[in-house]
Amino acid sequence: MLRDYALSARITEYAASVPDHRAGTVETPVLRAIERLAPEPLNWSMETGCGKTTILLSNLSASHNVFAYDDRAEERSSITYFAGHPLFRSERTTMVLGATQLTLPHFQFTAPIDLALLDGPHGYPFPELEYYYVYPHLRTGSLLIIDDIHIPTLHRLYTFLAEDDMFTLVHIERTTAFFIRTSAPTFYPLGDGWEFQAFNKARFPVDANTLVPKVTAQEVMTDDGSGRATVADPQVAALKGRLGAIEKELASWKAIAEERRLKRRLARRIGNWSFLR
Repeated sequence: MLRDYALSARITEYAASVPDHRAGTVETPVLRAIERLAPEPLNWSMETGCGKTTILLSNLSASHNVFAYDDRAEERSSITYFAGHPLFRSERTTMVLGATQLTLPHFQFTAPIDLALLDGPHGYPFPELEYYYVYPHLRTGSLLIIDDIHIPTLHRLYTFLAEDDMFTLVHIERTTAFFIRTSAPTFYPLGDGWEFQAFNKARFPVDANTLVPKVTAQEVMTDDGSGRATVADPQVAALKGRLGAIEKELASWKAIAEERRLKRRLARRIGNWSFLR
């Protein structure tokens, strides 16, 4: 398939004439990077989320699949945004509407993935969930794109992939990371084997000092008599806080009393000098 490297510019030109959609849009350099790095031929591609990238990939791919929430009833709809673009190729696009947390687990992949763009829900653990259902279908040489790696949940996924044998990090554009699938065996999705993953091998064991969380007054742990730790109610937490303050005050008075006792002993031995009063 011939590739028109002016697509990004034409999409950007149109985007400047209409309001951005509700989910935000990628910048032109990211579109250009997708054009440049997308494998050829691009037979089967997919993305979670939608927007300018949907317009671009509907042109680059023979079959582009979009997993996105149906927001057409809402203001500044993401779907309406790309569907109204004159360059959008609807005949090459399949829409899978709904929350990706529900649609991806039930989708039947019938072809290997040449390009996957993950830009769906960003809250934990949703990026990992999307990755889990996509990665077994990525063919060797395919392109995996992770957007918004400045968000902590996405940055963690990016960090893992950058160290994993299955991927090679080939480019970062703004806050979008581009990985090529290597020929390494696919990590078995129904087992374990955490100890073989590069991310874990480089960090095991975790320093025990980093495992202890900072505890607030409402999170003080007590024992309810059954041997199980339970979260204390606010009254118990308040009492424990007050007890801690009293213990500190008592320790302070003990120190003062000890200091005075020592001064009296010295005064009896060497006389009542001014510095002992």
